[in-house]
Amino acid sequence: MGSTIFETKDSIFFVGGITSKVGDQYAGGCTLEAWNDPAKLNKNLANVMEADGTPVSVDAAWGGSGIACDVETSGGGKVLIKKTGSGWFAYVKEGLVANVVFEDTYTSGRYRVTGNEMSVDKFEIDLNWTANTRCDVKVGGAFDKAQNAWNNTDATQGHSVIIYSNKSQSKTDGDFTATWNLGTAGGSQANKSFKRFVGFTTQPEDGGQITFDGEDDAAFTSGGGGIYFNSAIENVIFENVIVEDAFINWRTSTSAYYIRFINCEGNSGASGWDVSHGKGFMLIDCKGKDNSNNGFSATYSSNVPCHCFINCIASGNTKNGFYALGGYSGSIAVGCIAYNNGNGATKYSGFELRNSSGWSAAINCVSYNNGKHGFELRYRNTAAINCIAKDNGQWGFYNDISDVSTPPHVAYCCAHGNSSGQFSLPAALPEWDSIEQDPQFVDAASGDFRPRNPAVLRGGKPDINGNPTQMGAILQKYQFGDRERIANMARLRIIR
Repeated sequence: MGSTIFETKDSIFFVGGITSKVGDQYAGGCTLEAWNDPAKLNKNLANVMEADGTPVSVDAAWGGSGIACDVETSGGGKVLIKKTGSGWFAYVKEGLVANVVFEDTYTSGRYRVTGNEMSVDKFEIDLNWTANTRCDVKVGGAFDKAQNAWNNTDATQGHSVIIYSNKSQSKTDGDFTATWNLGTAGGSQANKSFKRFVGFTTQPEDGGQITFDGEDDAAFTSGGGGIYFNSAIENVIFENVIVEDAFINWRTSTSAYYIRFINCEGNSGASGWDVSHGKGFMLIDCKGKDNSNNGFSATYSSNVPCHCFINCIASGNTKNGFYALGGYSGSIAVGCIAYNNGNGATKYSGFELRNSSGWSAAINCVSYNNGKHGFELRYRNTAAINCIAKDNGQWGFYNDISDVSTPPHVAYCCAHGNSSGQFSLPAALPEWDSIEQDPQFVDAASGDFRPRNPAVLRGGKPDINGNPTQMGAILQKYQFGDRERIANMARLRIIR
């Protein structure tokens, strides 16, 4: 019979439009191969859709009283879709995806346009012919909203799907009216395929963020938040998406695995990010700001979170910047920044490292001007390496571990200007090669926390060029100035 596009090719779908960002509920899309081919679609939105995101086929009878097209056999034994009268398919190109609803015989779905026997009134799709019938069809185009694009695509069978969207959604415009529950149609770890949702402004490769705005509506409170991974889903990437004013803006469930967030934000809600469930998340260049609770929360529980935060920033949150970093088994923050958090009537820390039975670590992180401690080290097996704590309301590095058999590890760190003092750690524990000096940030008021003090740049050691320790040698590879390189390497690993 042949297969839908999700079973045969990596594919791309779109939300919005080129100029007027409307879209169509029944859109098609294109193959990744054709999108990247200069001789076919050439990464040009105009080859995939009309300006307002409607399909390139001019068939307007979808869902109407009649059947739009006839189905016949092509010379190659595939399904040939034919419309009486010329001009119906003048803009249909090879590699576009046709969304077809058959009257009978065949399974309705999205099929690749092959390029064979193509003319202004007919085209072939990648589906084996068995009998003549009739169908409705729309080719290419963009979906009207993100939820429709997600629910009508699938990356679980071994072929990846990318959804590009330049259309923001809000409560007012009616496209984002309640929690977006993501429990199905993701990717597959076993089949090594990903579902990727990417925001953009002008062209997909140009970047730019889109926004999902809950506008503080009660519908998001009862539904769990803004975007909620509410049941079994895996191998998903979200990129360039801001969620705001949607209670818990980003939230994950127990059975969500291997999720990636790149350049995403969770702002102005009760919590920015609640990733206290699931396993194997990676957050790169993400932000959580101006939330009434925590910026990022990896609260420990029996649901075994084990996550990685790279170059993430928490700012202006009423409670902690990064809360319960560690979870049940272990999490790590690399190159992250927490500033101006927890400065309300009750004081909170920039980083609270705690875990139930595993470990938690902060490496190359900065905590600045938070209400309580810069780095609060709780429970067991916590570590702060090559970190800076400056001008926080209480201690720079504070031990809150009653079990002295599992003391915190603080090495190559810098503390300065913290109100209660710089290091409050067990008496028997030295602050390995750490210093109490001003890191001399480039411009903390503008969010530039690169240190200019040479002692900090060398991890607190007077000279690591002679006989560096093993840890010192490792840290040379991960200094503050290398954050962009680290993030780029991480992106390559994710996408590959």
